Amino acid sequence: MTCCVVPCGISVLDGLTAKKKQGPSDARPKRLESAAVANGRGMLARGVPDAQVLGWWSSQVAHEADAARLTDWDPRVLCAETSTLAAAGHSPQRGLLDRGDRVMLLASDTGPGVAAALCVGQYIAGLALADTTYVSTPEGLPNEPVTAPAGGQLTIVRLRGLNPAHAAGGFIDAVAGIGRVLRAAFDTGERIEVHLTGGYKATLLHTLAMTEVLYSQDPDRVTALYVFEGADDPGSPAVSIGLRRFPPEYIDDMAAELSAVRDGRREPGAQTFKGMAWTEAGGLTAFGYGYLAVLGHKLSSARPGPTG
Repeated sequence: MTCCVVPCGISVLDGLTAKKKQGPSDARPKRLESAAVANGRGMLARGVPDAQVLGWWSSQVAHEADAARLTDWDPRVLCAETSTLAAAGHSPQRGLLDRGDRVMLLASDTGPGVAAALCVGQYIAGLALADTTYVSTPEGLPNEPVTAPAGGQLTIVRLRGLNPAHAAGGFIDAVAGIGRVLRAAFDTGERIEVHLTGGYKATLLHTLAMTEVLYSQDPDRVTALYVFEGADDPGSPAVSIGLRRFPPEYIDDMAAELSAVRDGRREPGAQTFKGMAWTEAGGLTAFGYGYLAVLGHKLSSARPGPTG
């Protein structure tokens, strides 16, 4: 079995709002009205409790997605996310789930991002979003893991903080959330495919770097894939991205050093990751929190709080 981790961008909205001409001949994509309407609904979905999002979205959009023949689109044409799954040899339309694989679809914390992920989720799991859950990563940096979906299920994960408004802070919450997702996938014990064709480009390097940490721990289970944008041949296969494999002592040193920085300690001479994952002035960076998350370590201080 395979657990596919798929960062989701917003290219599906272009297809469904008639900006592409390769859809089903009798599709009526303008029934989705416009990207602006989809974006507005995505913003509304961000305000709905997680447990109610799927039902709310289906009630709002399922009839329009059906009119747009969403599930009849060629996966290599519809959007980057379905294209990369198809290019990797998967059937992204129920096929993945029906054979017991898992999919973790990552959404940015924006209206367009949430709307796009829900549309891609409908393509993968069906318009009613059966066998699907929707969760948000926690705000801030509590020590809360993300739960991977069961076999044959899809989880849409809204990554809090993955929003341009958080760019100045380095997307710390968002990168920590991506790390949590990758760790959850790793803990399934299954093969992991990280599909990097779509998604929010500002965190692409973080996602790739954290994938390398997992690859270093189990290279036979972890792969990263990409499909070249604009490839003319819709049958082109996904390209495997070469990943670096770090020795076990490197990973151990990373965990120890970053945990020390997290707790406000400075181990003598332990500065291997200074400038890369932490700074003297600011402590852990987004990379630092992401590495701790993907290693399964706590993100908040392990020091006891004040007493008395």
